Amino acid sequence: MNRPLRIAIALGLAEPYAQHQDVFLGVRRYAREQRNWRYIVDECPGYNRRRRADLFKDYDGVIARAAPQMQRLLRRQGVHLVNTWYQHARRGLHGVYQDSHRMGEFVADHLIDRGFRRLSALFSGQSKATREAVASLQRRCDEAGVTFLSRRVPSLRITTRRDWLAIERYLTDWLGDLTPPVGLCLPEAAFSRLLINLCEARGWHVPQDVAIVSLNDNRMIAELPPQITCVESNYERVGYEAAALLDRLMGGERPPDEPIFVPPKGVSARQSTDYFAVDDAVVAEALRFVSGRLSEKLSVERIARKVAVSPRTLQLRFSAALGRPISDEIRRLRLAVAQRMLADPARRIADIAKRTGLGTGTAMSHVFRRELGISPKAYRQQVLGKRD
Repeated sequence: MNRPLRIAIALGLAEPYAQHQDVFLGVRRYAREQRNWRYIVDECPGYNRRRRADLFKDYDGVIARAAPQMQRLLRRQGVHLVNTWYQHARRGLHGVYQDSHRMGEFVADHLIDRGFRRLSALFSGQSKATREAVASLQRRCDEAGVTFLSRRVPSLRITTRRDWLAIERYLTDWLGDLTPPVGLCLPEAAFSRLLINLCEARGWHVPQDVAIVSLNDNRMIAELPPQITCVESNYERVGYEAAALLDRLMGGERPPDEPIFVPPKGVSARQSTDYFAVDDAVVAEALRFVSGRLSEKLSVERIARKVAVSPRTLQLRFSAALGRPISDEIRRLRLAVAQRMLADPARRIADIAKRTGLGTGTAMSHVFRRELGISPKAYRQQVLGKRD
């Protein structure tokens, strides 16, 4: 085909969400690799086709968050469509979506790895992706012998003041059914922020009593202190794979029998889960003391005085509760905070080493190489490269 291929992009780009904006970035990246693509932002492809200007009439393919009406219109017109809106996925429709089942597994693995034996999730049944994530979270908990409680609510959509007050009520009722320490999963970082306030009003500490993970990585909200751990989406890859699939369809290749599912990148661990859950009250108090003073010198004797036990008793209780000595747990916490800080390119490595109690940049480099097999600089490049 000599003329450029005309591709319509209908991804709701006025909405400031990753499943809109990042998908577009992936489509754009693929389109730039092609010599004969002309992509046109058209949020209404297929509608009033005869009456619209030539620019918005005839397409070779469409990548869209396609509701059922758009799907029907384009099918009747014989236009290739790749859908990225999982809520409206259906049999026979070509689509590329984020793998919601993997999201739930990531949340479960992250919280269980931190020692939490009670997990819970709040979700709305209206969201297909969230339902599937919670189902996978529960399955993972069942396999690990971990107690799991899910709370389904009518809606988590915010359009009015009344909606927000309803969500506050849902969260308050949910907390009333929980016993710390507990790991919690919510669909949005904004709800997690409200939940932190409600926990504080109860005298519950985050993350020592309540660890929180959001399924949606809204970094603008999540990185406010205390920072919220989130599942890191891979919507840019969704967009790239959607464009590649459309290219194959337009080239006459046989479409795949099933939708393409792209797993999320993983879990962005932040302060809201930066803790190892324990039932021993002395160990829990010691960990609360330590987590707020990582930049200071933390001897076993100093910590033991704070929790009113002997150093030997503290060591024995740490080993019994965590399976490792207190010095190893302090090093783990310092390393976790340093990893999180390295994700901010504006922070100097020497300053991070000082603020986390890892000493100098050279000393921190030794710790990173020993524990992670990589230097702090290389770790930063890896993380920032993954985010790009």
